[in-house]
Amino acid sequence: MAKQFRGVSRLVFATVTETNEGTTYGTPVAIDGVKAISREIAADSEDVWADNALYQKTFAGTSVTRSFETVRLDPAIEAQLLGLTAVTVGSGLNAPKAYATPADASGRQYFAFGYALHDGNAEQPCEIVWAYRGIVNSISKSANTIDAGTGSEGQTIEVSFTAPINKFTTTGERNLDLLMPVTAGTDVDDWFSQVVTPDNVATVMGA
Repeated sequence: MAKQFRGVSRLVFATVTETNEGTTYGTPVAIDGVKAISREIAADSEDVWADNALYQKTFAGTSVTRSFETVRLDPAIEAQLLGLTAVTVGSGLNAPKAYATPADASGRQYFAFGYALHDGNAEQPCEIVWAYRGIVNSISKSANTIDAGTGSEGQTIEVSFTAPINKFTTTGERNLDLLMPVTAGTDVDDWFSQVVTPDNVATVMGA
């Protein structure tokens, strides 16, 4: 009997820094309470007509949109993903913070996101993924009045992924993501200990 996707876990993110010398990634940060993950791939094309006939078809770069549905986010994580400005309230190392939304979001940080998909086995994922160069478009936030019902609202992180600036050496391409099927010998913890790319997957996961 064919298996289907049923279950998600291990949602993490890491900062992405791109320069002419190469790309570096920060240490992964966990986002607790992932409830659902969806992915939509778009590869737009345009027909070029000349001499009353189809002259050529041009293809735009592929883009991928992912939505991560979670429980209520830690406000500090939400602020980092959206590029909010932290305002310290009071003094001292443990002083609380408030977060202000800037008018100009053009300098928003790029992130890599990692996650695991399951096929009904809650303990063992069937696929693990890293997606590179994502920018957070929005994070939903809504709440309803408290009543006799049991409904509650989480949040949805919508992220657009585009091709990295730099090519990966191993593939010679600007890959948007990397997926690895999980087998009995796969160390899933290693996958989420750092951002895994085509260039380091053999070293990180090959031991």
